Amino acid sequence: MAIAPLRPRSLFPVLLLSAGLVASAPALSAELYVSTSGNDSSGTGTLQNPYRTVKRAISLGRAGDTITLRAPANNRTYNECDVRLRQKMTLQTYAGEGKARIHCAITTPDSVTIQIDPAASGSRLSNLEISGGYYYGIMLQTNWYQGGPATDTGASDVVLEDLLIHSTGRDGIKITPKSNRATIRRVEIHTTGARDNSNADGIDNVNADGMLVEDSYIHDTATTGMYFKGGARDVVVQRNRIENTGDAGILVGFDTSTEFFDLSVNPQYYESIRGIVRNNVVRNTGYSGIGMYASKDAIVANNTIVNAGRLGHSALYFGVTFQDWDPKAGRPANTNPTLRNNLVIQDNNRCVEIRYSSELGGLSGLSGSPNSNWNGFNNGCVFRDGRPGSTVTAGTLAQWRSGTGADANSKQAAFSVDATGHLPAGSPAIDAGTTLAQVTDDIDGQARSAPYDLGADEYGQQSTAPIRVNGVQPLIPVRGSSASSAPVTAASAPNGSAATPAPAQTGTALPRAPASTATPAAKPVVSRYTPPAIVAWRWLLARMGWLR
Repeated sequence: MAIAPLRPRSLFPVLLLSAGLVASAPALSAELYVSTSGNDSSGTGTLQNPYRTVKRAISLGRAGDTITLRAPANNRTYNECDVRLRQKMTLQTYAGEGKARIHCAITTPDSVTIQIDPAASGSRLSNLEISGGYYYGIMLQTNWYQGGPATDTGASDVVLEDLLIHSTGRDGIKITPKSNRATIRRVEIHTTGARDNSNADGIDNVNADGMLVEDSYIHDTATTGMYFKGGARDVVVQRNRIENTGDAGILVGFDTSTEFFDLSVNPQYYESIRGIVRNNVVRNTGYSGIGMYASKDAIVANNTIVNAGRLGHSALYFGVTFQDWDPKAGRPANTNPTLRNNLVIQDNNRCVEIRYSSELGGLSGLSGSPNSNWNGFNNGCVFRDGRPGSTVTAGTLAQWRSGTGADANSKQAAFSVDATGHLPAGSPAIDAGTTLAQVTDDIDGQARSAPYDLGADEYGQQSTAPIRVNGVQPLIPVRGSSASSAPVTAASAPNGSAATPAPAQTGTALPRAPASTATPAAKPVVSRYTPPAIVAWRWLLARMGWLR
C-alpha cells in the first residue's frame, strides 16, 4: 500500500521530542504568500516562491496560518470568487504595499467574494480591498437554525479591520444569525447594490450578538448604511461616519422574518436588545438618520444627524415592525429607549417622529415615554407623535414637551457643524449636554469633559490622530485642515449625494502609502537569544530541506 508523503510540519513533533522541547513548544503556524506573479503548480508558498491564487494558499494552510497577499503597484488584483475560510486564519496584505484587492465579478451566479465558516471563528481579514460578489463582499456563515442545538453558532469572534469594501452585488457585509462578537473597525464601505439595489446595505446583521462597529466610514449605499436586527443583543456602533444612504443611516432593529429569532432568549420578538449607538455623524439619508424598530433598552447618545429623511421619516425615528405579518410574531413597540445629547440639524425640519399603524390591530412605534432629553434641535424643528390620543401631530418643541413629557432640558438654536461634523467656536451646543456613563469620548476618540457638548464632537478636545496609513479615509480630519473649513447648517448642507463614489478599480481616490516593488522591504535587525537546542533543530531541518 502506498504511503502518502508527510508534510514538512508533520515531522516537527518528532524533532521537538528529540530535543526535549515538547512541553514548552508553541502551536505551530505558518505564513503562506500569494502573488499575482506566483504559480500554484510550482509555488511553495514562500515569499520567494509564492502561490498564484488565494484559494490555493487557503487549501494548503492549516488552522492558525496567515495568508499574506502581495500587492505590487498596478498588479494587485486577485480575480477570485467564493474565497472561503473553513478554519481559523488571517488574510492580509503584505506590509508596505497598500491593499491587495480580491474581486469577484457581480455576474458570477450565487457568489460571495469572501465567506467565513463557523469553523473559521476567530479569523481576521486585515488591510484588503474587497469588491464585487453576486450577493455580498463578505459573508459570515452560520450553522444555527431556530429550534436547533444550542451549540450551533455562526462564524464568531471574527475581526474585519482596515478594509475597503465596494461595488458589491448587494450588501457590503452580511452577518448571519449567531455569528457573534464580530469586530468591524476602520472599514470603508461604499457603492453597494451594483447588481441589485433593492436590498443592499453597508452592514446587515441578523441576530448576531455583540457586534462592534467603530471608526468606520460607510457612504453611498443603495439602501441602509447599517442595521442590526432579528434580536441582535449588545451591539455597539461608535465613532463612525454614515452619509449619502439610499434608505436609513443606522437602524437599531428593523423588520425580520420570524424564523431568524432565537425564541429561547427573546420570546417577545424584539428586533434589538441593549443596542448602543454613540458618537456617530449621520448625514444625508433617504429615510431616518437613526431609527429604532422593536428595540428594547436602546441607548442613542451624542450623535450628530444632518439632513436625514430626504424621502421620509425623521432624524430620530421610532418605527413599527411587521415581521412578515406572521400571526405568531410579537411585533413589540420600542421599549425603554434612552436618547441623550444628540444634535439634530435638518433642512426639512423633520426632527423626531413616533409612528403608529392601524394594521394588524394597531402597531405603535413606542411604548411609554421617548425618554429623550438634553438634545439639540435646529430652529423650526417639527415633532410628531402618531399614537392614538396624541396632541402632537406636527408640533413645536414646546408642544412636544407638553404632549410627551420629553426633552425638558433640550435646546433649540441655530446649530451648525463643519464639513467633518465638528462644532465651530462659540457653538450653542458646547457644554449644553449632560454627563453619561455610557459615553466617555467623542468621534475622534478624545476624552469628553463635563458638561458634555451636544453631538459627536467635544469641542476643544483637539484631535491629534494621524491620517490612517492603511488607506482608509480618516473619519475626522484634524481641525484646521482644508476639509474642516466650510460650515454646514440646516440651510447649507447638501440635499442630494455630496460624495462621488470612487472608481471601481481603485476603490478610493484617497492617498495611500506608495507601493513597493516585488522585493521585500528591508526590516530592522533585532538581536535576540536563541537556545542552542533550537539552533541545532533549525540547522537539522534546513539540512534536510524541510524548513521553508
